[in-house]
Amino acid sequence: MKRIWTSLLLLALLFTLAACGGSGNKPSSQLPDDAAPAGKSDAPAAPAPEAGSKYVLTYRDCPLPMNAEFAPLLDFLGEPDSYFEAASCAFDGLDKTYTYAGVEIITYPDGDRDYISSVRILDSSVSTPEGITIGSTQEDAAAAYGEDFQELGGQYVYEDGDALLSILFENGAAVSVEYTALNDLLG
Repeated sequence: MKRIWTSLLLLALLFTLAACGGSGNKPSSQLPDDAAPAGKSDAPAAPAPEAGSKYVLTYRDCPLPMNAEFAPLLDFLGEPDSYFEAASCAFDGLDKTYTYAGVEIITYPDGDRDYISSVRILDSSVSTPEGITIGSTQEDAAAAYGEDFQELGGQYVYEDGDALLSILFENGAAVSVEYTALNDLLG
């Protein structure tokens, strides 16, 4: 239970990181017109980083496991719709936020590499491999993931390996679906 509370506090910290350091809002460029979108048959195969949990979102045919090095995944996904970086309050370096259509990916620095700390589904255009998305019901989540969850303030929190899967409900419908990393650096 202490681990879940620590992780939830970390999650709150991640969302407030922008207040800690300089604002490094950098507009992103769009993919060139002749670039093949990720996931097309003529595009290169997605990297397959090792997952330390059964909870892994796949976006544009690219798995996004928690604590995976992000650079090879970024190369595959291409330029985000928006990008933000700020000095990390918890680490030496920059926390980075990459926003794509329907998903937000946040990374943490460790040395000269960045690793995935959270992935959040932004709308119903993206769903978990089990079919859960914004608007899914509590019954849908329980059917997909089972009854072995911690209920914290209207939120179902599932834990496996190095990841938490949190689904926040309002009036019985999911308003947030987020994967969060667990590791020695993050708590």
